[in-house]
Amino acid sequence: MKLLTFPGQGTSISISILKAIIRNKSKEFQTILSQNGKESNDLLQYIFQNPSSPGSIAVCSNLFYQLYQILSYPSDSQDHAQKNIPKIDMPNRKDNEQCYLLGHSLGELTCLSVNSLFSLKDLFDIANFRNELMVTSTEKYLVAHNINRSNKFEMWALSSPRATDLPQEVQKLLNSPNLLSSSQNTISVANANSVKQCVVTGLVDDLESLRTELNLRFPRLRITELTNPYNIPFHNSTVLRPVQEPLYDYIWDILKKNGTHTLMELNHPIIANLDGNISYYIHHALDRFVKCSSRTVQFTMCYDTINSGTPVEIDKSICFGPGNVIYNLIRRNCPQVETIEYTSLATIDAYHKTAEENEG
Repeated sequence: MKLLTFPGQGTSISISILKAIIRNKSKEFQTILSQNGKESNDLLQYIFQNPSSPGSIAVCSNLFYQLYQILSYPSDSQDHAQKNIPKIDMPNRKDNEQCYLLGHSLGELTCLSVNSLFSLKDLFDIANFRNELMVTSTEKYLVAHNINRSNKFEMWALSSPRATDLPQEVQKLLNSPNLLSSSQNTISVANANSVKQCVVTGLVDDLESLRTELNLRFPRLRITELTNPYNIPFHNSTVLRPVQEPLYDYIWDILKKNGTHTLMELNHPIIANLDGNISYYIHHALDRFVKCSSRTVQFTMCYDTINSGTPVEIDKSICFGPGNVIYNLIRRNCPQVETIEYTSLATIDAYHKTAEENEG
């Protein structure tokens, strides 16, 4: 069975790549826009102007998926066009293939949208609302703890080729009682991306106070300071725990508006960032996504599920853009899975050419 993956908020959109795809797949994109309601073209224009916006990234990833569906199953698209069915904003719950879904952080919201629970515009609104909640929660934390608002939260990607489980070892270091003073409690493991790589967040002063100890503990450690335009300590429960309830309520209200709140099962099961478990039911998937918005992304647990924890074996992974970060993570950590990059005109054409040859 296939696994379809979707990237997180840290992957900015290459507008030149996206425009090249749209230009060369203009017929398919006209179909996509017509099937997603009157606001879809406005969303596309917004993406061109705001490629780093969380709403833009989530929508762009969903568009890659819809293009994949049309190119993989062209007869279904033609049938829809021939029937001249007026398309409302909600996608059809019927789908063309059985597969598992996996998204990294924000990408898990795209997984929910692929299950036809809400429209493309809803996806855009939820992604941006989630980001606004995190910005507000961060500001409130700084005020509550009398921290100068000029003090910034940073994200560091840590990698060590000799580590056996770097995220766990870093967490153990952070839990050491004599390591940090009581004021230095903002550091958290945000993403456990592999046994040799993780991302930590925290106030810049706290992170800098830890730099020497990190280099002493982990030989050949590489520290990469990541961009963080919204000053958010992503997946840091100390700061972001308050976002959970309003985020859940916001999504639930959208489901009620769409009449999808009474549905039970997902079209496609989702492998959850929270714990690597598979969500088959909508309320489980929603609960896990909301909780993981302020907890560590346990991607290493997701690899365990992909490699040996699914009822039906996963043998192929289609990794949608923007960007190829998730493609590289799956390729390196799930060696038995055929991993396919679906991020550019070249990779899209290569995939569908191979698929046609295999069918022929």
